[in-house]
Amino acid sequence: MAGSVPRTGGALPPNDAERRARTIAFAVYALYGAGFITGLAFVVGVVIAHLKRDEAPAWLRTHLTFQIRTFWIGLLWALVGMMTTWLLVGFLFLAWSFVFVLVRTVRGFLRLNDDRPIDDPQSWAFG
Repeated sequence: MAGSVPRTGGALPPNDAERRARTIAFAVYALYGAGFITGLAFVVGVVIAHLKRDEAPAWLRTHLTFQIRTFWIGLLWALVGMMTTWLLVGFLFLAWSFVFVLVRTVRGFLRLNDDRPIDDPQSWAFG
């Protein structure tokens, strides 16, 4: 899939729209990082990703899609964990949710830093 969404411009410098979209994607990853301290940052990040996804170039759209799915899938795992804590297995789901969001956030940030798209932004795994 990476071949289908190459970074536009190749060796040329990015245009202003691409630069803005890249900055937004970085900001969302930063908000997700801050979300581990204050949960509200996750919500702000996913709202920004939803609002800006359609404006982004294709290779950056993979990051915004990945970020959106990271939020919703992580929330799903957290909800399952909260609902099953009385069975004690819920703590495993909560831990998995934490690890899942952390790994996807770091992995996405590193790929964005290298100007690379997310290979499989629709993945339920680590993309």
